[in-house]
Amino acid sequence: MITSLIQTVAGGEHDRSKVVALGRANSPSSVGDFKVNPSDQRTARRISVVDDEENIHQLVKDLGELGHFTVMDSFYTGAQALDRIPENRPDAVIMDIRLPDMSGIECTAKLKTILPELPIIMLTGYPEGRTFFRSLIAGATGFLVKPVAAKEFLGALDDVLKGEFVLGRQVIPFLIQLVQQVREVTRESRLTAREEEILACLFQGMPDKEIASTLGIGTATVHTHMSRLFEKLDVHSRREIVAKYLAFN
Repeated sequence: MITSLIQTVAGGEHDRSKVVALGRANSPSSVGDFKVNPSDQRTARRISVVDDEENIHQLVKDLGELGHFTVMDSFYTGAQALDRIPENRPDAVIMDIRLPDMSGIECTAKLKTILPELPIIMLTGYPEGRTFFRSLIAGATGFLVKPVAAKEFLGALDDVLKGEFVLGRQVIPFLIQLVQQVREVTRESRLTAREEEILACLFQGMPDKEIASTLGIGTATVHTHMSRLFEKLDVHSRREIVAKYLAFN
């Protein structure tokens, strides 16, 4: 849940949240210090990278060659990714927000429609609240800021493959803002506890089946609560919730 993501931050325990420190990908310490235990099964992890910057591809390639994972594909455009990733089904995707042919957020949304369980970590050199919120709605599992160091990249990958959410420390203020927005909406609209939970799921970009699984209820029940939620918020779609309460116009 989005609201649970803020708990360690609100408590001042930044080091316990899934925060990623950043460094330059081509720095001497980027990959040289990493060794892989031969008994480690990390190479079984298959990832794809979608980015138009060569240094990201090189970082991923170097880490793959060290045995931290297997690089299935390297794409430079969203069209290439959408054509190949659904067929190849990697375990995780590293996605740049700014691609030459489309937004990485748009590409992420389309991939999540086809592969809803696919973990996708967004990368950006220009962190801002708008792109962070849009990434969440699209279904991103993490949000890191370039340039990213090898150690933190690997830590983020480990976490998303465990089903956890990953944040670069630069975007924690945006998460705090998001939680505050959710609380403001629920207070003004007098939502029930269940409606608040569903709203938080919507802000994470969860499809109906995932909401049902997360909350332990049936999809029909989700639809019923969703209808009441939309009525209380005076909206007709998820997109309208985003536009109305998170200023995505």
